[in-house]
Amino acid sequence: MPPSRPRTLNQTLWRLLAAVLAPLLVGTLVLLILQTVQENRLAQTRLSALAQTLAQATDAEFDRARAQLEVLAASPLLDEGDWQHMREFASEVTTNIPGSLIVLVGPDGQVLFNTAVERGQPLPNLWTLGAQSKEALWEGRPLPLSSGNLSRQAFETGRAVYSDLYYGVQIQRPALSVSIPVRRSGVSHYSLIFSFPPALLQERLQAAVRAPDIRAVLVDRRGAVVAANEAAAARTADLSSPIKMEPGATSGFYRTTARDGVRLTGAYAVSPVGFTVRVAQPHAGDLFPTRWTSLALVVLLLTAVVVSALLAGVLSRKLARPLRELGDDVLAGRSPPPGRDTGIAEIDLLAQALRDGVLAEHRRAEEQTRRRVAEHQESMLRQADRQKDEFLATLAHELRNPLAPIRNAAELIRLRGPADPVVERARAAIERQTLHMSHLVDDLLDVSRITLGRIQLRHEPVNLGEVAATAVDSITPAATRAGLSVERDIDSPAPFVRGDVTRLTQCVVNLLNNAVKFTAGGGRISVHVRRHGERAIVEVQDNGVGIAPENLERIFDLFVQERHSGHGGNTGLGIGLALVKRLVELHGGTIRAHSHGLGQGSCFRIELAAIEAPVDSIEPQAAPGRAQENGARVLVVDDNRDAAETLGELLGMSGYRVSLAHDGESAVRAALDQAPDVALLDIGLPDIDGYEACRRIRAQADQDRQPLLVAVTGWGQQSDQQAAKAAGFDAHLTKPVAPEELMALLEDRLAR
Repeated sequence: MPPSRPRTLNQTLWRLLAAVLAPLLVGTLVLLILQTVQENRLAQTRLSALAQTLAQATDAEFDRARAQLEVLAASPLLDEGDWQHMREFASEVTTNIPGSLIVLVGPDGQVLFNTAVERGQPLPNLWTLGAQSKEALWEGRPLPLSSGNLSRQAFETGRAVYSDLYYGVQIQRPALSVSIPVRRSGVSHYSLIFSFPPALLQERLQAAVRAPDIRAVLVDRRGAVVAANEAAAARTADLSSPIKMEPGATSGFYRTTARDGVRLTGAYAVSPVGFTVRVAQPHAGDLFPTRWTSLALVVLLLTAVVVSALLAGVLSRKLARPLRELGDDVLAGRSPPPGRDTGIAEIDLLAQALRDGVLAEHRRAEEQTRRRVAEHQESMLRQADRQKDEFLATLAHELRNPLAPIRNAAELIRLRGPADPVVERARAAIERQTLHMSHLVDDLLDVSRITLGRIQLRHEPVNLGEVAATAVDSITPAATRAGLSVERDIDSPAPFVRGDVTRLTQCVVNLLNNAVKFTAGGGRISVHVRRHGERAIVEVQDNGVGIAPENLERIFDLFVQERHSGHGGNTGLGIGLALVKRLVELHGGTIRAHSHGLGQGSCFRIELAAIEAPVDSIEPQAAPGRAQENGARVLVVDDNRDAAETLGELLGMSGYRVSLAHDGESAVRAALDQAPDVALLDIGLPDIDGYEACRRIRAQADQDRQPLLVAVTGWGQQSDQQAAKAAGFDAHLTKPVAPEELMALLEDRLAR
């Protein structure tokens, strides 16, 4: 016989490890089996006790209702036929049980009164309803319509009768009922019904079942689920389905598998009323405590295996493998790990030489990796910025499009001059909220541009007096509707600053809108413009709700809202003041808020560097009035029919002759056939976009009679305005367009 192959040191160590761990593994399995059996027995005991408790609680609720009816049945008011006072007496009984009601039924089944139905309302005949055997769907479940023949059974049998879950016709919700006869000298004269919502039993069940893993459900005699706790609410089909019950048994145990795959151990108890309480929990082997113990034992066993394997590996490496590992490192181009002391001087010296040679190469590779990662991260950030810009632009477009017909419709109602003040108030509310939504979209886009550093300001001499006057004029209608007075105090001559007149006006308008929003009717708002030394100052004051002291420093932060002022209205997105602060800082200025506290009003103060007034500065001129109706032809193009039709009607009421188109091709044909004076084109058309339609109209129309082409679109960024100009549009308006702005543009351009 040839000699057997000698075992390696590794093989010998692993055999020893297996001999030690095998008994430990067997003992662990036996312990787990015994623990599972014990946990199942304890679970059945607990579940049975809980089911019995819930069954008794169910009977107690029905007994309480029956006791209330017995008190009412003994009242002499029934003998006197005094239904009004009897109804009041019954109503007092139901006050302590939310959602309950009491019904008195006559000997023919006609309801004489119902505490949940106002006197004078028609009342049904319950016996007739019960004979119809109709059902109603409630949350996908069929329920009997009304309590059926409950009162008739009580009347005829002379004893209390209990209902299953049914759908109340007049209360329009599920209910449970108890009915007893009103007997005098052994003869039934009437029957009383006490109806209460299943929520009462739901509360009892929820209060009794605290463990999150227990699924409890109350089922009536027909098998309909009356109440279920939170753990069972989403799995009522698991517990309401039939289970095997011993004939005549009032309690017992069962096992089943739920639809979510969980094995359940359960107990049931049948109450004297006939309702069944079923409670179940996951099989003991699936419970958290059992699984935790099992996991602990498994972890202990695995720890022993790992520790033993580590010891075997350490011994093996110490005795047999140092040279082989060093050779593998050399062949693989790896640097031997530092600190690996074999105890052999020559091997340690060789390892150090290899480490020094490989270290430089590793450093070069790591530097290249870091550079590639940094470039990738920068590329991802740029892509994220582009995606956010595109998302905000798309969001603004999708929000502005539906705002356009809403604002047009509000203007149409105003021009019609409705006689009904309710209609006028509704129209004004629509107009205010449309403007508010439009301002929110503009502010959101502005904040995004400022955050990304993409906003560009014009730097030219600006008269702060004109800025304040324009801002006050823009918010005066809203202030007047809110019952506020607006005062202006502007030094003469007004101070000048260098900046962007549009953005500075936007700052003051935002502050004034904020004051209107947070000042109650009858309040006062004032604007002060003055020069103090080398600084130009604009102050906006109000006597509104004020600002809590702890919020004065953070009121200008992005998305911060003043919620401690007691103001219950719309507080917006929390970007208006943040936008003002960013714009003022871009102008090299500062803004501060001051308030003496809640209810003491507030003051916002903007300071900018003042400059000398230009020599050619002139006083602001009054805005021109609206031109008279001119009968010009206008083509309105928009795939949103509501937007097109409302804008067309608005123009028609202003004296223009209007035609409509809803796609680009139709717009081009209409422009060539009708030769309109003006074409108002949406950009996002279904076939060809507004840019292409504009180019075709320009190319095909008579060069001596080119129409005025205006882009009316939800795309309102600077790049969109540049694209419109490049396509050949004469003007660009962003939805929702202010009617007065559109009319002023048409009157000005058509007058040339």
